[in-house]
Amino acid sequence: MEKQLELVHEHMRGLGLGALAHADTHAWLFSHDNRWWSELSVLQEAHATEILIRARIAEEHPLLIFRSPCESR
Repeated sequence: MEKQLELVHEHMRGLGLGALAHADTHAWLFSHDNRWWSELSVLQEAHATEILIRARIAEEHPLLIFRSPCESR
């Protein structure tokens, strides 16, 4: 397995946790420009959760998520 794929789950976990923190921030803040702000935070949380689940799968074996370092399924 290529070296790039061995640590991909760590990068995915960091991205997922960052996205989750961003969604939580949006859940508590209010934007006068966008009345859907809090509802959009739910979508962000769902996306963050998907990334975290994929990170866990990639931790077992990255090729379950990626065919090659630059290609996703």
